[in-house]
Amino acid sequence: MRLVHAFERREASLSDSHGPVLFAVDDDVDTLELLCDIAQEAGWLAFGFSRLSELQAALDQRRPRVLILDDELAVGRGGDLARTLREDPRMADVTLLVCTAAHPMRVAEIGAWAPVISKPFDLREIEHFLDVAGRREPRARYGRSG
Repeated sequence: MRLVHAFERREASLSDSHGPVLFAVDDDVDTLELLCDIAQEAGWLAFGFSRLSELQAALDQRRPRVLILDDELAVGRGGDLARTLREDPRMADVTLLVCTAAHPMRVAEIGAWAPVISKPFDLREIEHFLDVAGRREPRARYGRSG
């Protein structure tokens, strides 16, 4: 599994990797490892980040095909980042997914710009999402900006 913590290791790994790339962000290490394991078993090159700042540095180097975000992080909210990314034309080809245990009103809010899977999630939900994401056209886009 490629659970990434140090920027130096990530820099080499991101530039040397080939194939469909998935980035996952979750401050719970067990959940992050599980997401990366599921993705790798499905044929993705999975990179895990525990902070949004680590993700932002990685996005400067490479665009993943899929980005899975935890909404409730120690510093920041993945759902809010999903909205920002949806409004960025450079990120239009990245498939987003937000995982959260948030209140249904928050889930509905996030759902306006990215699909949401509620925690605790069933592993089959993630597997199905990755299967669909792997078959979609890279330029397709979920939702609309604004």
